[in-house]
Amino acid sequence: MRQLICLFFAITLIAQSSVEQRFTMDINYLVSQKLEGRENGSKGLQKAADFIQKRYKNLGLNVDRQTYPFVNNIKRASASCSLAGKTLAFGKDVEMLGSSGDGNFKKAPILFAGYGLTTTAWNDFGGIDPKGTVVAISRKIPDINAIREIARSDLELHTRIRRIANLGAIGIIVLEEKQTPESLKRLEGPLTHPVPVLSLPMNKLDGQWGTTKELVESVTEGPATKFLAGMTMDLSIRTRRVTVKLPNVIGILQGSDPDLSKEYIVLGAHMDHLGMGERNSRGSAGQLHPGADDNASGTAMLMELARQLRIAPPKRSVLFVHFSGEEDGLLGSAHWIQYPTVPIPRIKFMVNFDMVGRLDNTNPTLHVGGLGATSATLEQYHSLAPEGIAIGGDLGLAMGGSDHMSFATARIPSFFFFTGIHTDYHTPRDTIDRLNIPGMARIADYAKKVVQGLANAQELPLFDTSTAQLDTRQVSTSIRRISFGTVPDFSGGSGGFRISGTTPGSTAEGIGLKAGDQIISFGGMAITDIYDFMEALGTFKGGDKVIVKWIRDGQELQAEAILRER
Repeated sequence: MRQLICLFFAITLIAQSSVEQRFTMDINYLVSQKLEGRENGSKGLQKAADFIQKRYKNLGLNVDRQTYPFVNNIKRASASCSLAGKTLAFGKDVEMLGSSGDGNFKKAPILFAGYGLTTTAWNDFGGIDPKGTVVAISRKIPDINAIREIARSDLELHTRIRRIANLGAIGIIVLEEKQTPESLKRLEGPLTHPVPVLSLPMNKLDGQWGTTKELVESVTEGPATKFLAGMTMDLSIRTRRVTVKLPNVIGILQGSDPDLSKEYIVLGAHMDHLGMGERNSRGSAGQLHPGADDNASGTAMLMELARQLRIAPPKRSVLFVHFSGEEDGLLGSAHWIQYPTVPIPRIKFMVNFDMVGRLDNTNPTLHVGGLGATSATLEQYHSLAPEGIAIGGDLGLAMGGSDHMSFATARIPSFFFFTGIHTDYHTPRDTIDRLNIPGMARIADYAKKVVQGLANAQELPLFDTSTAQLDTRQVSTSIRRISFGTVPDFSGGSGGFRISGTTPGSTAEGIGLKAGDQIISFGGMAITDIYDFMEALGTFKGGDKVIVKWIRDGQELQAEAILRER
């Protein structure tokens, strides 16, 4: 069988152009088993970075490599738990969630609170104060009419947990339908809740009051909040978060013009993906996620553009930046903006390639949108598109954005190349055989013309705020009313919303916020993480005055801010 596969691969290469052959070989390596799906924190991602770095050195480019911290896992430093006087074994009877905070308490009463919802349409607390209690909620929320109108962001587990903690609960139990708790892994993204959060099979709560299964089933008729008679919990948890270094790889092509070569065009693509799908998979955890389109396609595109552009370097210098951490929240690009390898004022434009491998042969459409690029600039470069390929809008914003968004926070105009979303997105089915390799070659030819045009232009337009809509990672449409200007820091930690910087000219910059600050209060609302912060923003409108409090170097600071509409 292996010989047949090799023969098929060889025949495929013979039938391809040299550009297509390079795409096929590069992507085959990036999606191979040895790279483990290029998950952040994995050896496979490091191998991808080494491969890219070697390629640029072989092309004669200078290479920079920067790293930044990433919370890769969570472990128990110490943990003990008893329920109604019965000791529970961690890993067998009970387990922490990866986002769990530390805690220590004895004989805490247990309050069952259905799904843990606190919305206007459905409030599982109904006037019962959970302060000082351990709140037990069902992980699963059924598909019933009363729930369907609730915003998806309100139904997410981390949102429910955060709001319950903000109500004063000292611990939270997530009830599982299966007979074993969830394993201890960092599944919830780079966040830490302020209280212990446990995974517990629901039958472990059965007691003199009845069965938990029946109680959970009763919630479909409406909130069924109740204290569980005879049930108290003793708990002591101390966690240890395991931090690794994630890489960004930067190839540097020196410009040909003595003056313009001091300026830069950045070409970006993220090289990370989902590994075995334990985080962010669309329902296929435990299987290899190759990520051929997302984003081996963009990674290969950058290396091919470097090979072609180096033959006759344009006037401006070009940086080929391969980011890690995109799948966990644009971490690599946010870090690069905070700690750029060249001065930010010298960066005149950014072009991002994320998922460029699925050009539809039936209706060939390439989405080339931009953040901060003027409408005239978009039209100018759209006109360079090859015959037979339609240029669509920036669907990347609708799908949650990509690394060009980090550049927009620094007021750097950008283009985003994207062939569109598909049903294989974030699944094990995102394989190389489903890519349109000839289509990628056509996109590369077009992208080369765009980059040459940008890099050779005598002048480039400044950042246009009218095209810079930075609202796609927010949890509520109401938040879009306010422009505040903080750049999140997703490297881990707790105790507030930590920022990695501010947008130039923003309200956040105006009140004195800086990289490393941890916002702890906004308009009188306590802030423990980015989700608290975004929810707080959604409660205000333009012109409102709020007091913002933050921690810097152990000192609490505050300032009054006048909020601005977007």
